[in-house]
Amino acid sequence: MNKRYYGIFSVVMTVFLLQSACTASVGDSMNEINQTNHSSSKTPVSQTPTSTNVITESERLIDPEGLEFKEIGVEDFNKGVFIDFERYKKDFFNDDIISKFKGNLEGIVENDKAKFKVHLYEGSQKESLFFDEENAQFMFNDLDLLEKITIYGREQIWIGVQYAKKHEDGSVENKAITYFFTKNKEGNWLIENID
Repeated sequence: MNKRYYGIFSVVMTVFLLQSACTASVGDSMNEINQTNHSSSKTPVSQTPTSTNVITESERLIDPEGLEFKEIGVEDFNKGVFIDFERYKKDFFNDDIISKFKGNLEGIVENDKAKFKVHLYEGSQKESLFFDEENAQFMFNDLDLLEKITIYGREQIWIGVQYAKKHEDGSVENKAITYFFTKNKEGNWLIENID
């Protein structure tokens, strides 16, 4: 992966998150649009803006700018989660977030939809990202983004993950995806979006 990919990815993610923040500022979160009649304990918190600045605070533990990752080929592929979480553990990337994130990834590797959904907001429709191809296998090998930001007074944790997907025909595809954690009304961090 080259620098240009991460530059474009950063711009696209910034635009996406700014749009979602604007939606959240008028009382709708990304998932509230798709959710109706769900328990209030699993719905995202909508907060009143506390600042006129869009991003009021940002703490980045991994910056994708300039990072390069080894392409996983057929010979390198091993099904599983091979991320050294301890290497990145600091501040907001703590045991709680790591456990929820790792559990979700393990659900994907084990093809276990129930485990995948444990820490997702209720009503999330993200199964199609990983469970649409029968007999696909996954190898999660590294993180490329760790950032905690506050947009309109609403905290989010972004976790970018590098992975390889082995298709039924044996071909291997390298991909990257970002997880977005937000707090529910009880103050618990959950996975609001995967994109």
